[in-house]
Amino acid sequence: MNGRHTAWIIAVGLLASSAAAQQNGGGNNNNQNQNNSGITINAAGIVAPGFTADHSSKLDRKRRQILAGKTLSDSVNHASDCRKVSLFSLEQAISQAQDKGEKLSDEVRYLAGLQRVDYLFVDVETNDLILAGPADGFAPDASGRMRGLESGRPTLLLDDLIVAWRFAMKTSQVGCSIDPRPANLAALQQYIAQNSSPANVTAVEARYKKMAEVLGMHDIRVEGVPADSHFARTLVEADYRMKRISLGLENPGVKGLVSHLAMLKGGGNAIQRWWFVPLYDGLYRSEDRLAFQLVGQRAQLLSQDELSNASGDRFAAATTRMTTQAWSKLFTEKFAALADELPVFAELQNLIDWCVLVALIERERLVEKVGWNPGVLTDAERLPHEAGPVPKEVPAMVNIKRAGGSSIIGLIAGGVTIRPGRMIRAESIQTDPALRLDSQRTAALPKVRPTAQHWWWD
Repeated sequence: MNGRHTAWIIAVGLLASSAAAQQNGGGNNNNQNQNNSGITINAAGIVAPGFTADHSSKLDRKRRQILAGKTLSDSVNHASDCRKVSLFSLEQAISQAQDKGEKLSDEVRYLAGLQRVDYLFVDVETNDLILAGPADGFAPDASGRMRGLESGRPTLLLDDLIVAWRFAMKTSQVGCSIDPRPANLAALQQYIAQNSSPANVTAVEARYKKMAEVLGMHDIRVEGVPADSHFARTLVEADYRMKRISLGLENPGVKGLVSHLAMLKGGGNAIQRWWFVPLYDGLYRSEDRLAFQLVGQRAQLLSQDELSNASGDRFAAATTRMTTQAWSKLFTEKFAALADELPVFAELQNLIDWCVLVALIERERLVEKVGWNPGVLTDAERLPHEAGPVPKEVPAMVNIKRAGGSSIIGLIAGGVTIRPGRMIRAESIQTDPALRLDSQRTAALPKVRPTAQHWWWD
């Protein structure tokens, strides 16, 4: 399909996204068309981009600081290097609010501004499990996503915790995928075979646009967690944003991160499959198994080229292009910076942490060790997750550039795959006395027993 006057490269993305669940106010969200964070989802479950202005403007930051000053107590509205949250007393706070018929406070719903879980401490004296990590005062950005006032990092969500606790403990895999329909892939193969003669630039560009129509809609599949949960939509949105970046349809503002489309040269057709998996530098525990630490950037991008036959069936290619491998490596190297710029990737880090943590709690039998019987966190009737629109399908997206040599069609597939059970195998968790986790645990334990009114501390 080379043009007479120029050659082109086309990247056709098999893309999907998600809208985050309603961030302001409690209860279920039954809006049929929602714009929050990254996308819109209509009543049929079809997704489309819905990006808003970046949070970094001084005006928006000032607005959020004023809002946080009005809605948060002084005790929570400040940065902390290591804030601790008692899960036992958090449950008490939830139960107390429900018994009074009150909505859960923002401090409860956003876990006192906790932004990452670096430690899990076991307190056998107070029958408690304690989460610890950096925290900040928080307020919603222009899209409605709750974010730290100083770091800009999104807060952890109680809603994601209860979904992980109820579902990730019981499944071998959590994730999402965006799948082209075999019939459409077969139709694309046929269209290319019938429209490969030389043509002028206008005709070539028209053919590429037609390819997107032939590819049509692609199906979104979520596994391991409810598809209507914020947890699920965040998985899909992270995958969606990664694919937009790969196509050059979105500039993340990270120095040195170019699109995959910019790397491509003419020649050959393939499906680039990229998918997120966990990545930790280490998972550590104290010798007495009462303190645990998570270290690393949490996520990486893997790659593989695929091919499709005349029936539209996909299968792994014998080799993977150097550019496919190079871009996944580049994306992984830049992931920490991406998480600073685009909060959905920080949320993906947090979801991976939740999966690993609940699997760790299950494997180490920590609930039994402290003699605690979680009620609210496990009771879907008493505390249902915040249900929102379900992303079901998304149209193909196309980006085209001029390039020397012949043209190329780049199809993108992939998703997110989290297998928490593999992460917390005995050989994966190390004991490192140099980390002094036992002394860190002792320093982190509360001076007085936590209560429903005082369930977190710095």
